[in-house]
Amino acid sequence: MWVIKTHGESFYVNHLSAQIHWSTKETPDNPNTKGSIKFKECLLTINPENEATISALTLFDKIRLRNQKLGITRIMFSYGSGMHNALIKNEFKHSPFKNVHGGCGSSFIICDLLKKEEVTMAGLKFTRDWRVLKPNEGYYKAYDGTEEIWEEEEFDNNDE
Repeated sequence: MWVIKTHGESFYVNHLSAQIHWSTKETPDNPNTKGSIKFKECLLTINPENEATISALTLFDKIRLRNQKLGITRIMFSYGSGMHNALIKNEFKHSPFKNVHGGCGSSFIICDLLKKEEVTMAGLKFTRDWRVLKPNEGYYKAYDGTEEIWEEEEFDNNDE
């Protein structure tokens, strides 16, 4: 069992792999351990088997982690859904829309909800129209990709 300490939290993992360089620090005055391994500018990922991987922290990782602290939540929904219409009407504060394509010819719209409390309200009001994306999902990463982000006017629903 390994103990990984980062930002005031301790994680106990079965295995640790490092994909970046590290340095050591001796702690001879500590009765519990004789030293530690230090990583700088790194990302800690723990999989379901309780195995940790330490890799280089990218710019996208920094932005994602900052957004998590701020309560910004990435969501996915269908064109013309209740959630889509609410966002067009600026019922919730959000980032620009981006259209992504799924399997079997399906497509979805992705954006970030910018206020944590609005995520809760949207969940109560539009229970089936959308879902939160997790950082390890391809759709989550697609939003950060280089494809063009469509402006909201292009999604304007004139069926009302």
